[in-house]
Amino acid sequence: MKSVLIVSTFLLFTSVASAQKKPIAEIEKLVTRQEVEGPLTFLAADEMRGRDTGSKEIDIAANYIASNFMQLGLVQLMGAEKYFQPVQLVKSSPVAGGSLRFGGDAFAFKEQFIVLEGKGEWTGECIYVGYGSAEEMPADIKGKMVVSIAGSKDSAGPQQIFGASAEKFSRVKAGGGAGLIEFFVTTPFPWPAVVNYFANNSRTIVKSDGPEVPHLWMKDADVAGMKTLKEQKKIDGSLTIEGGKQLLIPSKNVIGKIEGTDPVLKNEYLVISAHYDHVGIGAKKNQDSIYNGARDNAMGTVGMMTAAKFFSRFPPKRSVLFMALTGEEKGLLGSLWYADHPLVPLNQTIFDFDCDGAGYNDKSVATVIGLERTSAEADISKACEAFGLKAGRDPVPEQNLYERSDNFNFARKGIPAIDFAAGVKSFDEEIMKYYHQPADEVGTLDFEYLVKYYKAFVYANYLLANGPKAPFWNAGDKYEAAGKALYKK
Repeated sequence: MKSVLIVSTFLLFTSVASAQKKPIAEIEKLVTRQEVEGPLTFLAADEMRGRDTGSKEIDIAANYIASNFMQLGLVQLMGAEKYFQPVQLVKSSPVAGGSLRFGGDAFAFKEQFIVLEGKGEWTGECIYVGYGSAEEMPADIKGKMVVSIAGSKDSAGPQQIFGASAEKFSRVKAGGGAGLIEFFVTTPFPWPAVVNYFANNSRTIVKSDGPEVPHLWMKDADVAGMKTLKEQKKIDGSLTIEGGKQLLIPSKNVIGKIEGTDPVLKNEYLVISAHYDHVGIGAKKNQDSIYNGARDNAMGTVGMMTAAKFFSRFPPKRSVLFMALTGEEKGLLGSLWYADHPLVPLNQTIFDFDCDGAGYNDKSVATVIGLERTSAEADISKACEAFGLKAGRDPVPEQNLYERSDNFNFARKGIPAIDFAAGVKSFDEEIMKYYHQPADEVGTLDFEYLVKYYKAFVYANYLLANGPKAPFWNAGDKYEAAGKALYKK
């Protein structure tokens, strides 16, 4: 028995040493079409019915990923027994009505404001905070209704407004604010369209740990109460929200760990993440209505699983967390939950490398959203070049793709985070033919390109997990200050 143990230990040491010396050769052997086509075919099969959050099929996908982690010998974390981290989501039905007042001026529900979430009654002090950036927000907002301009100074379109709004609302809740009301100086979309979407449709959101804090959008109004609020920065107000129910949606992130081999660096964690949900089934009759989500994001999930397989054989110096995240298509909800309920201290989490994309129309590159934002750029470029690809930067920055994938929820906490996507030169017909369409099936994928893409992803993570220095934000980045506060730099 002792001799078997010695031989096994020797073989493990030899294989790890081999990977340290020849990582590219080992990746070439491991990452093949056969290895990646099987899990892709399973996750994007018609029988998975689009892996909608809250469905039976997404639970099947979660069990499949967890069984893969088990086969690879990944470590279970406290809080994610059997690799499942419960994520508390709710489906929030539209509110029935409400009233809002600033000073002596009353505002009508739907005509002048809509409720994104929250319910109940409130009376007290409203405070005006400009755009509500971290610098503009007062230190003490407890019990006060925070009123701000919608989005941020840099918001150039709807997606940027949504991203800035979500970040702001998180800070208001964390500070004990009574709620957040955002008004539009200029509306990038017709107000009736806003009302139709938010006042008439159910939404899936993260269940609040405490009281349901209201979040409102409203049209700017040229009335006395609004003028007083903007000029004096405060005014008495009240809010009533009627109706609106919440239905619990069982959901889970799937998380496993490989412990690092270095006695010091193993206390630092690289996160390799991908969302495994998609958008389910459409309403089309007598034709294909299953949104299989091969590109978005069975592809990314298999990238994460392939990295897990490699590191299970060749453990790196740093520890690695592998995450299949739920609810991304509902608003980055699985990563939002994890960032607020981490299983490893965030200040020990040195990087999030997310794998997510909309498809590809340039097979000469891997598009790395946020490539230029951190010191990881050189390693990622090196990894892509090793397999005949170029690391490309975001080709459509005006679409704010960086804050539309799960990497955003790590970045807002200060953790350097980027997104590894398939090659995109523009959002043209080739992308839109498959993006959130029933046509996005495994049979339409180019596996010659995909295998190179996966090899580059695994090698990039190898370089980050074994590098002498943890990556950090480049000087002047939007999240640099948050990173310095998190890591006490």
